[in-house]
Amino acid sequence: MMERLPSGVAEALDFEKSNWTQGSVVNDSFYNAPQEALDSPPGALLKIERETDTTKYMIPLTAALSRFIYQSETLRGSKVPVSAYVLWPYSPRSQPDGYPVVAWAHGTSGMDANAAPSHHRNLWQHFLAPYQIALQGYVVVATDYAGLGVKKDASGHPIVHEYLASPSQANDVVHSVTAARAAFPELSANFVVIGHSQGGGAAWSVAQRAALISVPGYLGAVAVSPYTSLLEEETEVAKMLTPTICPGIASVFPEFSPRDLLTAEGEERLDTIHQTGAALGSASALLSRVDTLKPNWKENTHYRQYLALTSNGGKAIKGPLLISHGKSDPALGVEVVEKAIKKTANLFPFSQIEYISLSDVTHTSALPASQRLWMDWIGDRFAGREVESGCHSHELAGARPHRSQQSVPNWYLESATQPYHAPGP
Repeated sequence: MMERLPSGVAEALDFEKSNWTQGSVVNDSFYNAPQEALDSPPGALLKIERETDTTKYMIPLTAALSRFIYQSETLRGSKVPVSAYVLWPYSPRSQPDGYPVVAWAHGTSGMDANAAPSHHRNLWQHFLAPYQIALQGYVVVATDYAGLGVKKDASGHPIVHEYLASPSQANDVVHSVTAARAAFPELSANFVVIGHSQGGGAAWSVAQRAALISVPGYLGAVAVSPYTSLLEEETEVAKMLTPTICPGIASVFPEFSPRDLLTAEGEERLDTIHQTGAALGSASALLSRVDTLKPNWKENTHYRQYLALTSNGGKAIKGPLLISHGKSDPALGVEVVEKAIKKTANLFPFSQIEYISLSDVTHTSALPASQRLWMDWIGDRFAGREVESGCHSHELAGARPHRSQQSVPNWYLESATQPYHAPGP
C-alpha cells in the first residue's frame, strides 16, 4: 500500500465511506456467509433479511427493501456466496403467477467488498435505473456480484471479484433471481434482465448463457453501454481500469501474477485500492495519469486467454436482446460494441437483436437517454409480444441541440441532515 495517497484520493475515499450504510461491511453481520454456503447448490437461498431498515438508505418514498445472500458460481464453476437486494415498489404490477421481476445488473461500483450497491445508501445507481424500474411497478432483484458485499466464504477465504468477467456476473444475475423466488413466492416466474456498463456486459452474457443452459422464466435482456472486450478497447478509461482485472485473471489462472502485467507502481496502486476499499471514484483517481501497465501487456498469454473466456459478441444468444450505446462514449468505444453486434448477427443470423445508437450521448447518460425505449421494451416482454429475428439498428437523436443538454452528472444523492418538512396531517 502507498505510504501517501495522491492529492484528492483521501477526500474521495471519505466521501465514498459517507455513503456506506453503517461503516465497513465487516461491521455488518448480514454480510457474513452462513455455513450453508459450504454445500448448497447455485441458486440456493442462504440468508434473508425480509425487512431491511430503510432509514439507512435513500430510496424512493413508499419503496421497501429486502436483502439476501444466495449461492452463485465463479467463472470456473466454484460455489460462492453473494449478496443482493430486492427493491419493492409500493404497488407492483401483476402477472398471472405473481409480481414481474426485473433483474438489475449494476455498472462498475468498485472492486472491494464495500463497493456492494446493497451497502450504499443510494444503491449505487439510484434514479439512473433501479429506482425508475421500481417506480414503474416492477420488483427489482439486484445482485452485488461475487466479491462485493460478502468478503469471505464460509471457510474464511477471501472472495475475489472477477471484474469484467461477464459470464461470472451473468451467473450472479441468474442465480439471484432463483434465490429471490425461493424467498418470496409471490414473485413471477418470468423475468427480464437489464444492465449498464459492467452490468450491460453481464446482461449480454445472460443471453449467451441462456443459449447454453436453460434459464427458466428468462424473457430477454437489455444491455446499456455494454462492456464487450478490453482487448478491442482503445479508450484511456479502459486502459486505466485494466489493472483491476488482475485478481480475476489470477483466480482463473493461478500461475498468473499481477506483476506479469503491471509495473511496480501499478502493483502498488492496485494493492492500495484493495487495502483502502476504494470505490470507482477513488480507484479511478489512483489509476489515472500513471504508468500502471508494462509495454507488452496486451501480449500476455493469460490476459488474452482470460478475455477470450469473458468477452461478449460472436457467440450464440437466446431470447431478444436490446442494446443501446452512446456514440460519444469516452469509456467504452461505440465502434467496439458495434463490431461485437455485427459479429454476432453474421454468425447467428436468427438472433433477435435490436441496436439503438444514441447521438451525442456519453457512457452514463445512455441510461436516461434511452430509458423510455428500454422501459417500453421490458413491458413488451412481459406482455408476450413477439420479436422479429435478425439485427435491427437505428439511431436516436436528441430533441434539442447537444450544447443545451445536461451531458455529464453534476449532482449526487446525499442524506438530509434535517427533515425536509414536518409530517402533514
